[in-house]
Amino acid sequence: MRRITLSVLLNLALITSAGASEDLSSVWRNLFTRCRIAVETGKDFDATGLRDLGRDVKTVAPVTDPRVPFPLLLGYQVTEQRWEVPESRFVVVDAEYPPQDGKSRRSCNLEIVQGAKPISTAEEKHLRATFFAERDELLSTGRYERWNPDAIFSTNLGVRLAGNNPHGCRVVSYLGIETQRAPPFLVTGSAEQDGACGAAPRFAHP
Repeated sequence: MRRITLSVLLNLALITSAGASEDLSSVWRNLFTRCRIAVETGKDFDATGLRDLGRDVKTVAPVTDPRVPFPLLLGYQVTEQRWEVPESRFVVVDAEYPPQDGKSRRSCNLEIVQGAKPISTAEEKHLRATFFAERDELLSTGRYERWNPDAIFSTNLGVRLAGNNPHGCRVVSYLGIETQRAPPFLVTGSAEQDGACGAAPRFAHP
């Protein structure tokens, strides 16, 4: 009973803070944690309190070079399930990549709603501090290791599960923010890292 009550209170706090736009970092941490747990455990994303935006297929164009007569990287289609917090600037995107040998890799990211106010430098500092706190907490369990993506944005932070998830994948969780160059953006979430791992597809693929 106590666990159920705590879950309800957390979701009420999430929706209230998002609606009032008072604490972006607490909303981020709640959704980021839900994404991380889903990818690390291989379970469904906990969408409690979120609005279902439905499922869609995104086409990623091939990478080409005019000097080469064939694509450097083939294009592909990603199946995405989306949710949003009512009145929030965040959208959750649970994505599944094309199956290979009967297995599909997964990612779960947070994106800024199209047309919403971009991340400011002040918000970047708050999110960075919140990520440090979250990472320190994870590292203290002994089940995680430091992992930082390439330093190409104004914020480049990460952490990695020390072992594999149930699908045999390494899982990285990350926070990337760019506020120094236009246009500002945020990329954050968790993803199965290795190409040869994955689970049986959960979504229908074209």
